[in-house]
Amino acid sequence: MLAALGLAALAPRAEAAAGLTSLSRALTGFNPPREPPAFTFLTAKGEKRTLADYRDQGVVLNIWATWCVPCLAEMPALNHLSALLNDFAISVLPVSIDTKGLGAVKAYYTAHGIESLPILLDPDGSIADAFKIDGIPASFIIDRRGRLVAQCLGAVDWDAPGAVATIRRLISGRNEPA
Repeated sequence: MLAALGLAALAPRAEAAAGLTSLSRALTGFNPPREPPAFTFLTAKGEKRTLADYRDQGVVLNIWATWCVPCLAEMPALNHLSALLNDFAISVLPVSIDTKGLGAVKAYYTAHGIESLPILLDPDGSIADAFKIDGIPASFIIDRRGRLVAQCLGAVDWDAPGAVATIRRLISGRNEPA
């Protein structure tokens, strides 16, 4: 789908950089939880990873790019969220679909003080195809059993009050409304 169109077809969603959406508005839960699609991504060292590498942890998977203005608006909040969730064995995994790869992501992290997030890459954009998304940013909440429990399409205010509690609740399997 997207591979045929090229990554430029992944136009950023409509949120303005300063207008992040609240987690409660952006969140779509899956009841029952679903199996996520199979995909691989790379670490900054070029090592292949899959979601199976994070089994028994919770995961907030974020698909983004340095050319996506809404993505950049939410990255500082994702960085902060990662630091807050670390004590709960929940990994925030921002997978960049930048075709310029490691250099572009590393430069962005350095320029913006992103220190709590790993550099993860998918330069061919196959993750976007796997999840059948047509825009970024897109985030997916995956529970400790490796099941997809919720998604957020568009730029989210991950620093909003209650965001950590909501993510912990979803990952723990308590998917009932808050």
